[in-house]
Amino acid sequence: MFTPTFPIEDLPSGNKKCTTINGIELMIVNVNGNVYATQKSCTHAQTDLSEGNLEGCIIECPLHGAMFDVTDGRVMSLPAITPLKTYPAKIENGIVMVDIPEPE
Repeated sequence: MFTPTFPIEDLPSGNKKCTTINGIELMIVNVNGNVYATQKSCTHAQTDLSEGNLEGCIIECPLHGAMFDVTDGRVMSLPAITPLKTYPAKIENGIVMVDIPEPE
């Protein structure tokens, strides 16, 4: 089920914003008007990826420099080897919506 987060106007293209839904910390990124949602922490050292540099669709971990593609979570450079968890995201009526599994 898609959950509303915040207005898209709060997330200009080329920016990232964090939120928590159902206890899951997320980083939401706007890449050229398309929104993508991933886990907030790096899979290598659990560092906050939202503090890293975003260039296009690539986020760089601020701690060790691992890079990930936010569109699908895949690892683009070491030292990370595990991809990011990603979640379906969309813009509906000007609101960023993310599909997060319900807690069990």
